[in-house]
Amino acid sequence: MQDTFLYRFSRALVRTTLGIYFKKIEISGLKHVPPTGPVILASNHPHSITDALLLGVGAGGRIVHYVAHSGLFRNRLKAWFLRRCGVIPVYRPRDVQDATDRNIATFAACRHVLQKGGAIGIFPEGTSEEERRVQKLKTGCARIALESEAESDWQLGVRIVPVGLNFESRRRFRSQVLLSFGVPIAAADYREAYLEEPHEAAHRLTAVLQEAIRRRVVNISRDEFTELVSDVEGIYKAELLARKNMTIPGGTKFKREQKVSREIARALDYFYRVSPEVIWRIEKQLSEYRRKLNRLRLKDAMLQQEEGHSVRGESLRLLVLAVAGFPWALYGWLGNIFPYKLTSWFTAHLAADATKIHSVQMLGGGIIFLFWYAPLITLAFRVWGPPVTLAFAVTAPLAGLFARWYFRHLGQRRQMLRFAYFELKHGYYVQNLRQLRRQVISEMDAAMAVYLRHLEDDG
Repeated sequence: MQDTFLYRFSRALVRTTLGIYFKKIEISGLKHVPPTGPVILASNHPHSITDALLLGVGAGGRIVHYVAHSGLFRNRLKAWFLRRCGVIPVYRPRDVQDATDRNIATFAACRHVLQKGGAIGIFPEGTSEEERRVQKLKTGCARIALESEAESDWQLGVRIVPVGLNFESRRRFRSQVLLSFGVPIAAADYREAYLEEPHEAAHRLTAVLQEAIRRRVVNISRDEFTELVSDVEGIYKAELLARKNMTIPGGTKFKREQKVSREIARALDYFYRVSPEVIWRIEKQLSEYRRKLNRLRLKDAMLQQEEGHSVRGESLRLLVLAVAGFPWALYGWLGNIFPYKLTSWFTAHLAADATKIHSVQMLGGGIIFLFWYAPLITLAFRVWGPPVTLAFAVTAPLAGLFARWYFRHLGQRRQMLRFAYFELKHGYYVQNLRQLRRQVISEMDAAMAVYLRHLEDDG
């Protein structure tokens, strides 16, 4: 039985934790989540437990009953907590022998939640995967929705809301994440198909849901495109976002970045079907450009500005950054280097793959920082008293975040100074690279024009 108070308290704690861990959590399409009534939130599953935490926080005020694999219930204390928060176990054949029989109760529990007007959170891919694609969905989500409607004579009004979880980084602390809620799919629309053939109706609904989720994330359908998409993103995304004559929907910069990334993946799928030679030309030019950058130990970001960088200007910028921010960064580094390093070690040894890095960092880092700061704050209170202790407790974590930003940007400024010096001595090579970059961009522009015409023709 669900404990509403425990759920709401846990969600408030999770919201605080996620707010600290992620630099920004953006939500798109929340209007598509019905405030009341039976609803299933069906999401892609790139980051294990983190996905459920984000979905619960991002779903407005809805209390979400998650469907989670039974392995999470092996520990008695954890199982008690999960059940009190309304989590429903689903059994996989590889975990238990009688999975089919046990899942009869699982489906019944889900139908009960929907018939009471509740919300279910489900990840129909079944497992988290490292690939940037939506895996083939299981039919369980569709079956739950259709069976719930059938038991209520198709008057229940179950909606399935497709959700796309988009992470800026799979590994980095203080990165960004976007939850994109899509237009709900009404289970009752499949009434005739279900009455004729329930199994086929579930597959049809699952196929529609899969396409809806894919349209809300970066979906790289072919393994051989993974590196190419990253290369195109690295060069072309910033180029498009910087163009004043181009309107990219989304509002915030991160939403527009995700929109561009999604379209890059779709465009490659389109050209693979109709003109694979376009992909070959872009890949060939990109490969040559990357090879020359690597040989000279340069980065594309250094060449994005057409005008040259002066050694004097870059030296001044580096000096100002180094002098102005160093005391505050040093304070933050000294106060946080040990827990940062220990969290990194902890994550490297306990995160089995990239899908678990965020959750391990949040849990492990939270515990490590708690045990690090508790004795320091206690010591400060005994030595300096309440005012200094309060100042330390507030400034030390903030200084730690600043130190991470500072040393990263200090490194970037050093790289730009090195590039300015290289351009001064070897301007010919830089001009060559800029010319090659313009050729790559031109090839991508031509492909984009063809792809946009295709989208317009499709309506």
